[in-house]
Amino acid sequence: MAFTEPTRLTDQLIEDIADRIAKGKQVRRTLPPGGRIHIDRQLPFLFVYRPAGKVVDPGIVGLITSEASYLVAPAQVRARSWTNRLVERVTDVLAATFGGFLIIEIWGAQETAAEPRPQASFRVVVDREWADSSTVEQLSASLAGIRVMGRGPKVSVEQGGRLSPPGLPVVLARPRARELSTRYIGIEVAPIYRDAATGEEFPFLQSSLVRKLDNVFRRTAFEFARSETVHRPLHYQALGRRTFVRAVKEADRALSTVAESFDLLMTVTPINAGEAFRAFQRSRYTKPPRFQYRPRSIDPTLLKRAIYNAKVEKIEDPTLEYVFRQKQRELDLKLTLIGERERPTFLPTSIALYGNVDMQLVELAASLTALFSTRSEGNRGSKVDATTFAARAESEFERYRMVDPAMTGRVIVRDDIVSLMVSAGDLLVGSGMSFPSQRVEPLIQHEAGTHVVTYWNGRSQPFRLLASGLANHDELQEGLAVFAEYLVGGLTPARLRTLAGRVLAARTVVDGATFMETFELLRDDHGFSARTAYLISMRVHRGGGFIKDAVYLRGLLKVIDYLKAGGRLDTLFVGKMAAEHAPIIEELLRRQILIPPPLRPTYLDLPDTHYRIERVRQGLNLQDLTDH
Repeated sequence: MAFTEPTRLTDQLIEDIADRIAKGKQVRRTLPPGGRIHIDRQLPFLFVYRPAGKVVDPGIVGLITSEASYLVAPAQVRARSWTNRLVERVTDVLAATFGGFLIIEIWGAQETAAEPRPQASFRVVVDREWADSSTVEQLSASLAGIRVMGRGPKVSVEQGGRLSPPGLPVVLARPRARELSTRYIGIEVAPIYRDAATGEEFPFLQSSLVRKLDNVFRRTAFEFARSETVHRPLHYQALGRRTFVRAVKEADRALSTVAESFDLLMTVTPINAGEAFRAFQRSRYTKPPRFQYRPRSIDPTLLKRAIYNAKVEKIEDPTLEYVFRQKQRELDLKLTLIGERERPTFLPTSIALYGNVDMQLVELAASLTALFSTRSEGNRGSKVDATTFAARAESEFERYRMVDPAMTGRVIVRDDIVSLMVSAGDLLVGSGMSFPSQRVEPLIQHEAGTHVVTYWNGRSQPFRLLASGLANHDELQEGLAVFAEYLVGGLTPARLRTLAGRVLAARTVVDGATFMETFELLRDDHGFSARTAYLISMRVHRGGGFIKDAVYLRGLLKVIDYLKAGGRLDTLFVGKMAAEHAPIIEELLRRQILIPPPLRPTYLDLPDTHYRIERVRQGLNLQDLTDH
């Protein structure tokens, strides 16, 4: 910050704050002792918490510190009149700017004994003549929609009641409020996040209530701005915070550094897959292959310590805190998986990370393998080698470099891998691979047009986690990548059949099958060739039971459902995310925390792309995505 934190409360401090607000500058200052004011930018509202006694209630503080404009008053009797002058001065500046202003003051209700299933309770206090306003209606309706532990809340609206917490004068006198075209809402909140008898805190309840009230508060402020000021925000989420505290950057750096320090796929993928297959062939497919792995280059325990040292509880933004906590848990599971490679505990951790393979998905996969004949598995026609494929991929990379010079990814042919793999924005190509000519373009769009593009778009954002991936991003990433194959006319029956086979194989692993049992199921019961059955079996049995391969088909279904529900495909290219993060990404874009992605997959600009997407939106079946 360009200013120093104040050491005492003065009228000059009030004027300094008012001057910064008038100039459109951010205000974030400590108000000693223990107070704080944060005003992100010029906005027509202010959330206020004033301690009634000498102790600040951190639970109530947490309910407003996620907002873009709030004041936590110092907990001192002699500071009260100063606080009121500060509120009046802030109101004076912003009411003149917007033609109206809203003060929402929050305080805690008297605490009662905790219930086994707490029920949220809100008492809303407003002036009688304003009780029927659209703003109050929006607030009460939004509060009524909150559910905590499966229970709806108690919501009451009190007209003409005392417009301040018990024991405190009104923060802005009614005559002055009328002069400044200012409205006031008081909200008394039951502190269900704490046991009244013991003082025990319930952090999960607190976090849940903060997230829900954050949404309520923005909708209320949006309705007030729309109906009673000259401000015209485009969306209620646009009223959220645009700046974030230092803890966000620190947590992002800590978690992304850990995420970038290891490559789970490289760690659990055999380095002798080709050699093992040849030995398997020589045994006439009777002796299960023996796989060898790279040495593990990390200590999972040390990295776990680093991810939980990230102080996500200090983030002050419920949306970002939720995303970061998710990532902590996912990294924990991935690190556990690396430590348990080739152990019996590997499979349960894999299931916890990627989700179980449910029977509905298995039944769909079985129907797909039956629908598409075994003849569709073969790849007839000419083939290209790894070098030729890499050259074509490099030309695609060059297109992206011309759009965004910050994109420095490379295409690398390597001897130690047997497939295609994207790592840290580079495309790795196994040197022994060959590709059917008709599969070259779909594969390039799968890898470069999706995995590479989302990596580098994520790198352009203020959060590095969007490059390494938000929690559970694999499912949507792979589904989106397969969807790219459809958009370029390259999702063949053989390809869809292979993805279905992966689901069936993953389910056998969950059910305790051996490598040989999975292989024989695919070859003998579902008609896959020996080589394809081997490759699928190797993928799902690697490490001790790696069921990630079920996410390809499941992710494709998620993309289809997303589009049918009216989702914007462009949102999914901001970075690596799960389907559940799409609304969060749109919120952060509206709040101008994230920027529009600089790279756009080339396949989105092909002549048939819009037509193909519209067919899906209108209800195209999964089976009809293939290009026969």
